[in-house]
Amino acid sequence: MGVKELLRALGLHPGQQSELKRSLRDLARRGEIEQDGNRFVIPRHLRAQSPGGQARHFAGRPSTAEQEHGRKKSTVTGTLKVNAEGFGFVQTPGPNSKGVFIPPDEVARALDNDRVEVSLEPGRGGRPMGRLVRVVDRPREWVVGTYFERGSSAWVAPRDATLGPISVPKTQLARPGDVVKVRLGIGRKLLTQQAGLTGEVSGSLGNADDRSIEVLSIAYAQGFHDEFPAEVMDEADGFESALSDDELKGRRDLRSMGLLTIDGEDARDFDDAIYVEDKADGWRLVVAIADVAHYVREGQPLDDEALRRATSVYLPGRVLPMLPERLSNGLCSLKPDEDRLCMVADMLIDRRGVTTACDVYAAVMCSQARCTYEEVHAVLSGQDVPHRNRFKGAFERALKLSECLRQMRKERGAIEFDLPETRVELDSEGQPLRMVRRERLESHRLIEECMLAANEAVARYFKQRKLPTVNRFHGEPDEEKLALFSTLAGAYGFSLPSEPTGKDLNALLAQLEGHKEQRGLNQLLLRSMMQAVYSSEQTGHFGLGATDYLHFTSPIRRYPDLLVHRLLKALWKRGDRKLSQGEREEETEKLEALSVQSSERERAAMQVEREVVSFYQCVLMQDRVGETFDGVVSGLSESGFFVELKGLFIEGMVRAETVSHSAELDTSTGTLLFGGGESVRVGQDVKVKVSAVNLQRKRIDLELTEALKRGGAPAGARLPSEGGREQGNQRRSGPPPQWARLKAKQGGQQKNRRVGGKQKSDGKRGRRR
Repeated sequence: MGVKELLRALGLHPGQQSELKRSLRDLARRGEIEQDGNRFVIPRHLRAQSPGGQARHFAGRPSTAEQEHGRKKSTVTGTLKVNAEGFGFVQTPGPNSKGVFIPPDEVARALDNDRVEVSLEPGRGGRPMGRLVRVVDRPREWVVGTYFERGSSAWVAPRDATLGPISVPKTQLARPGDVVKVRLGIGRKLLTQQAGLTGEVSGSLGNADDRSIEVLSIAYAQGFHDEFPAEVMDEADGFESALSDDELKGRRDLRSMGLLTIDGEDARDFDDAIYVEDKADGWRLVVAIADVAHYVREGQPLDDEALRRATSVYLPGRVLPMLPERLSNGLCSLKPDEDRLCMVADMLIDRRGVTTACDVYAAVMCSQARCTYEEVHAVLSGQDVPHRNRFKGAFERALKLSECLRQMRKERGAIEFDLPETRVELDSEGQPLRMVRRERLESHRLIEECMLAANEAVARYFKQRKLPTVNRFHGEPDEEKLALFSTLAGAYGFSLPSEPTGKDLNALLAQLEGHKEQRGLNQLLLRSMMQAVYSSEQTGHFGLGATDYLHFTSPIRRYPDLLVHRLLKALWKRGDRKLSQGEREEETEKLEALSVQSSERERAAMQVEREVVSFYQCVLMQDRVGETFDGVVSGLSESGFFVELKGLFIEGMVRAETVSHSAELDTSTGTLLFGGGESVRVGQDVKVKVSAVNLQRKRIDLELTEALKRGGAPAGARLPSEGGREQGNQRRSGPPPQWARLKAKQGGQQKNRRVGGKQKSDGKRGRRR
């Protein structure tokens, strides 16, 4: 079995992968197991000692006889992930699960990201194979396509090339040739041998060349939508605009406190406000968060839809919100000079940046002003901003506190990548103008530090009371990936200890400052990190150096934050009654299922954001085919290297076969070597021309206009043979190292874009924590 199979079989969380690997190595050293490439086996002389032999040694791996006996009952439910080659895997909970293999004829009966039940039967090599039993749930409800009629039949040809035609009833909402929205059907017909997609046209979208149609199509493919069901809208419309006296009962009144919101210029949902007060031995920090849980009640249509989405999706020029706008931009949003319900983390922080006390409570507030990052930055820089000058003292107190908090996190080993954010700038017609780099200001860091402090304080609040909650878990880096990164950093002249801590990694990042390789190595280091997930069972955040951490500060756009608020209210309602052991276990299990759903939808939102940016980059370059640009190598893969065009912040790929008939990726030096003696590394300057742009695949192909230098490979790097492309240093059991695949081949080079760009921070739109 491989490590990921063992994680699933043992019921472990993906964040425990590194710990499992260490245990496996210890077992191998003691001779209790043997390692065969990337897989582990029980030695032959020990198999007879284990009950039932090797096949029964680990839970979840029944013998062939047991499989035959229990075939009718042996099923698994998980998320179907479809490969570009037509087959798929049903993933059990966990972001890196390979899951159960599903053959192409079975995959054709469902959609990518469907939650399905499959029956298990023996497959090749003893690994289980699945047969589709039923579609349990379909996140993808909508499709964009072109409407056609012929005789008594009608169908829609989806813009998504992975889907076949969708049978629909004839409609008067569109004419043949119109681009339409289709709501997919789901039922028993889906699982017949004549399986085919069915649906119903819900409306026309107009001009097929409208770029927003492709954006919607990308979002629909991941299960997001721009409209809400009628029952959800009805519930949102049913709330009164003014707060009643009953709604204010039991809440502290903070309406006279100088709470301020600080957001981006284009923000419309304001879910957090801060107030900082000087104290003799430090500061008082009050973080007030929109009380979304007051409106979104468990089990109601609003809650069901919020859970299904689990996150808002931020796209160029538009937002696909988790909640209807009446709540997200209205009743819940902390607008200035309007009374709003809130949940508060009220903290005392000493001069070392340590939170010495925290009170969490429900309140009513009234924001004193809606400030922007740019306004705050200008005031702090000494500029005259007439309508914000009166808050200068408040901004300065918050800045001093944030600097102290940041230093505290740095000293305890929090990792600070601080990569620039690149975004798409649109014109008034929604057409892309350019890619721009957004400067990271001190005002951004100010808010982020306050939000991080609140999230940690609330996590400790739950821990002190030994209560289940939804944690934001970030495990230690993958040891193998980190070792490979360390080797690569050494090839560039940088060094790391054999078992680096967060402080060691920060020291390396400081060394990289200003170096040509800084950006590339920063991103390679990011890729050695585990992916942060939500979990009710695991605690700790390696990247922040925090032992306890959760998300409390953004319930308008993140479902886990809403859950945390709901759990706080349940705690206060119980009063002195403590949960029994059974109640805690039941609650933890329930929260883990919700955590898995939230993690999956977060990854889906990130996929949408990446694909939309890739699409707009292709639109920007489609009329520039043949033009030549200066670029810098931003990544390497087995099939070529990636180049970012200088000043444009757009990336394309130079295919290896356009350079030489043979190529080899040397993992020890981070070099792509070609048969003619040329080589290329991350950070290297090159000249390229745009050879092709594929809008459908969201891919930009580049070609070199100047030959690479010969003999530039580092000492010790071996050149590929003349007989064709070798794997060279990649000859090993399993795929090449993750860092080597800077852009995994998932249907085109733009699919797996680097970490740290279009992501959301805990406080604002920056980086996900």
